[in-house]
Amino acid sequence: MQIIFKVMKIFSDIGPAGLIPILLFFIGLITTRNKLILLKNSAFIYLGLLSFSLLLTFYINFFNPIINTILSITNKKFQVIDVGWMVSQKINLFTPTVVQFALILIALNIFMLFLRLTRTINIDLWNLWIFLFSGLIVYEITGIKWMGILFSCVIATITFVMADIYAPYLGSYYGLKGVSNPQPQTVVWAPIADFVNFILNKIPFIKRIHIFYEEIQYKLGIAGEPLIIGFILGFIIGAITKYKNFSLISFWQSFGYACLSGIYLSIITILMPRSVTLIYKGLIPIITDIRTFINSKITKREIYIGLNPIVVAGNPSVIGLSTIMIPLTIYIASILPGNKVLPSADLVIIPLILVWAIGPSRGDIFRSFISALIIIPLVLLITTDMSGFITDFLTKKEAIQFAQGYNNASSLGMGSNLIYWILTQIIKPILKLFL
Repeated sequence: MQIIFKVMKIFSDIGPAGLIPILLFFIGLITTRNKLILLKNSAFIYLGLLSFSLLLTFYINFFNPIINTILSITNKKFQVIDVGWMVSQKINLFTPTVVQFALILIALNIFMLFLRLTRTINIDLWNLWIFLFSGLIVYEITGIKWMGILFSCVIATITFVMADIYAPYLGSYYGLKGVSNPQPQTVVWAPIADFVNFILNKIPFIKRIHIFYEEIQYKLGIAGEPLIIGFILGFIIGAITKYKNFSLISFWQSFGYACLSGIYLSIITILMPRSVTLIYKGLIPIITDIRTFINSKITKREIYIGLNPIVVAGNPSVIGLSTIMIPLTIYIASILPGNKVLPSADLVIIPLILVWAIGPSRGDIFRSFISALIIIPLVLLITTDMSGFITDFLTKKEAIQFAQGYNNASSLGMGSNLIYWILTQIIKPILKLFL
């Protein structure tokens, strides 16, 4: 058991940027003949994921000034704080119970593969925490282990099936054939985008509206390059941030701030696709070798390798839509009736969710934007509704001091999991007996 704890500790310390290439490397030792090329490709994936993770942090931090500007003009009093990873810190990962949950989830994936209930081999072990915490919270509240295990397994089963259904979009639009996304808080929103496309296709005139990033780039020429578009969007965001200061006295100072914002964002929008290119350069050959090995030695069925959506989040369409939707999310949060949560710690989940607003729309920015306008309010409302449940869990063992003005906690990443929310509504009467 101690060996398993040490392995879990290593996985936890490495993080997804290191864990994905390491797992792919060890799998590739079996499926790939040329080990030096395998090592090179694994290094490409690691460097790509590491650089993209750093850029994503800078990218999210870029929006802090405009978020503060939006909050300064709203009278809404938020009562729920987005605590992000604080939920996970309340569970000790290195216990026999957690190991049992993790092994059962891995066994479930293998069992479903043998029974042909899924095509996804989930090697995104880092994101097992989503399934783990969903079940462990139920177990912590009720004290009934089998209920927690069942809860985790139901969420995982639904997620694997949905990952299979929407995996073709990762191949057709994002160019990653043979890859799926078994991450419940992101892939669960793909059906919403599918439904939006279905409705838009039934509306006269609207069904003819299509806006693609590639077409914009082609028609505008050099003005459509990521450098220019990034600068324009960054300049607009910077100008909105300093709109109160655009007076005769401080005009040039505010103008300079807007220009610097444009330069900052343009640099990020240039570098992010480069990181994705590096990921693809290593990932596609390894995935191809794995699928070839499986098809020749094990089964002729099409098998998907389950990975984190971060591998495609650097797509230009995803970054472009995220640049619009992140500040818009804060604005929607400030005017949406029923919403009480202020998105903050888990804002990084927005680009990962938008991967599945764009994929089913095949990159159509207009349709993706409509889908995002429906998905984001749902994310906020579900996160708000889950706040009581998550707060009860956080305060069950010890008192928590909330920031001034807040009396509840939630998580935009975990609390907005649609499958999790639906299941908790079903068993909420049972859970209330233990709170």
